[in-house]
Amino acid sequence: MISPAVDIADVVAGGSLLVDARELARLLAVSPATLFRMKAAGKIGPRELALSRGCIRWRRDSVERWLAASEREGRLLDRKTWQAFDENTNGRPSR
Repeated sequence: MISPAVDIADVVAGGSLLVDARELARLLAVSPATLFRMKAAGKIGPRELALSRGCIRWRRDSVERWLAASEREGRLLDRKTWQAFDENTNGRPSR
């Protein structure tokens, strides 16, 4: 679900609202090919958005929350674990 109210200052300050495969691969320190293998195996927590055929993105806020939760757990949370975690926290980072 896309947030209905987006402050343009937040977008400019924080960059794009979406992350492409190349940027996500860079954040994970893997190649894009490895990223897609991880995605196929269900190891990428946040769900991707298909903007068009062959064009996928991830919500930046979801990726940041996923990586923060993974760091707290000491391991990369897979999709199933992340979805359960995200539902239990209502998408809010734990303190």
